[in-house]
Amino acid sequence: MMAPTETAMSPSQQIRELPDRPRVTDLRGRVRSAMQAPPAKWDCPACIDPADMAEPIPVRKALAIALKLSEMPTDLWDGQLLAGSMTLESPRLHAEHGFPRYLTEDEIHDGRAKGWNTGCFGHIVPDYPALLQRGLVTIRDEAQAQMAGAETDAQLAFLRSVVIALDGVLDFASRLAAHCDGEAQGHSDSTRAAELRQMAADLRRVPALPALTFRQALQSVWLLHMVFHSTMNGNAIGRLDQYAWPYLQGDLQVGRLDWAAAAELVACFCLKFNERAKATHDQAPEARVPEKRDASRRTRHYTSSQIGTRRDGLDATNHWLQNIVVGGLTPNGDDGTNPLAYLLLEAYRRNEMTNPLLTVRLHKDSPEELLAYSCDVLKDGGGMPALFNDDQIIPALERIGIPAPDARDYTNDGCWEVIIPGRTNFGFQRLSAMLCLEWVLQRVQARIDGAPTGPDTGDPREMTSFQEVFEAWERQLDHMIGCTIDRVARTIDDRSNLAPVPLLSALIAGCIDSRRDMTAGGAAFRTFALLAESAAHCIDSLVAIKTVVFETKAATMADLCDALDADFAGYAHLRSLLEAAPKYGNDDPRADDLGRQVVKAFTEGTARHAARHAASITFSCGVGTFSWYVGIGEGLAASADGRHAGQPVSSNFSPALGRDHLGIPGAILSYARMHDENLSAG
Repeated sequence: MMAPTETAMSPSQQIRELPDRPRVTDLRGRVRSAMQAPPAKWDCPACIDPADMAEPIPVRKALAIALKLSEMPTDLWDGQLLAGSMTLESPRLHAEHGFPRYLTEDEIHDGRAKGWNTGCFGHIVPDYPALLQRGLVTIRDEAQAQMAGAETDAQLAFLRSVVIALDGVLDFASRLAAHCDGEAQGHSDSTRAAELRQMAADLRRVPALPALTFRQALQSVWLLHMVFHSTMNGNAIGRLDQYAWPYLQGDLQVGRLDWAAAAELVACFCLKFNERAKATHDQAPEARVPEKRDASRRTRHYTSSQIGTRRDGLDATNHWLQNIVVGGLTPNGDDGTNPLAYLLLEAYRRNEMTNPLLTVRLHKDSPEELLAYSCDVLKDGGGMPALFNDDQIIPALERIGIPAPDARDYTNDGCWEVIIPGRTNFGFQRLSAMLCLEWVLQRVQARIDGAPTGPDTGDPREMTSFQEVFEAWERQLDHMIGCTIDRVARTIDDRSNLAPVPLLSALIAGCIDSRRDMTAGGAAFRTFALLAESAAHCIDSLVAIKTVVFETKAATMADLCDALDADFAGYAHLRSLLEAAPKYGNDDPRADDLGRQVVKAFTEGTARHAARHAASITFSCGVGTFSWYVGIGEGLAASADGRHAGQPVSSNFSPALGRDHLGIPGAILSYARMHDENLSAG
């Protein structure tokens, strides 16, 4: 009997104190060792059957998926409780590019001439709740039933492609089950043999049918996730704690699992994401090779300043788009925190690996326990979990027309951009706030390559007030936003011409009912984000111009333009004055108030131009650089905040490097002032 002074431990306390089981310790060590080994090679089929090249492109794409799955290795990791391993032929790729060719050379050539993309975009969260609750057989049957009502050849081709792709996944699951059974036969360890037989039994049920247990739920989600990534579609996991908790809760209630067994399963699940990870030694200091800055290599994000280099294809490991979100509100507005969130946080802490990425949603009524646990994991290193604020994001989503229940169910797309899971076709374009200011100060031309860009806003040397400078910047930004939005509206469905996604469309709400691929407008939501880059430097530069030129009058606009042209050579004193001006990230209203005006110009301009296309596309706004802040800076000339030409910009919406003098609290307070519930993309 518990003593009066004792209190029962909460699930999170129990989870924190659970020891690792030997299986997990062993798997963790072997996964780490595998990261240092060369990627395994296998002979992926080069092309679908030439006889099938007369089929419609969606059908050919589905045949390519099924063909790859029919020959993909069914490797099993000794000791793992979940089956299926991603293929990976290059440690620098976030998605497998070993994929059977399904387009003719003429189609590829003609498509590229029209600017059509032949690759998948990823950045989507499939409808994993539907997978677990209904199974692929039911979804396949719905697609077959829709064929009778198909009104066009395109609709029929799409529905056929869904059925073919789903059959390919079901056949792959059957091959995995057979492999598990084969490994179990005659296995020297009777305990492991029983585990393999259980894995085979689970694979015969899922993903074909609804999951009944927590183990089946994890197996079903993992199988589809690894299939997506192995067939050129890097998608994220979404709100795993919300859709998988009912299965774990049921297992705990009937005694099928205890907390220790649940923790073991979650650890095995999280380690699966690292099987395909390879340490990219090219990032080591001794392996880095200087690359000449080449302005002709501007990113395909034509409104970004980024100059592409070999470096931009490298990360410490290839962890792309494998993100799990926990916590947050449920669609009906209740707090959704449950013990599975703590199991996932603890697995991340103990694994000490970059996969899967982990995001925690918080709001004003989140349990203090969740916030404290998340902070403890953050303090242990690794930079995770990311923290998302429901109280800002949900109203922002509602402002752009997302219904409240859907807005409360938001997740991220694998990076950090906000989307609605299981029902969104998503894309984004990066816009450079600093390029717009550079065009003002260089009179339309970018300094790096001299290319003419936006509207002529006049001779900057003759501008006589800060308001004139700011309005010129607003005009450049507005032009960039308008051109981008109109271009997106013209081209958003172009990917469907050459790169449809029949398998993903099967798990995106709206596609089967509308008989349209996700890339052809079939999803319930079609969202496109405009993401501002180099925002902190733009704010600091505008504040510096206001302070040094128009308030203290320590320099003229002509002096400033000359200094920028010279990259500050011979202008050290002026540069020091610009650097001394108030800076974003220091809880300083002089910088932060102007920063809010910058954000407001961006969000209001986007809303104004987006209204022209409100019937077909929802446009959202965000601020971010991803990991490309070095390349983004390389495409920018010297800036009025004192930054030299080619120097990196700050990451995402962080203060400029070395400009924050109050530490993290000052940076957070400044950042919080930038939000006015309009940055719905993050």
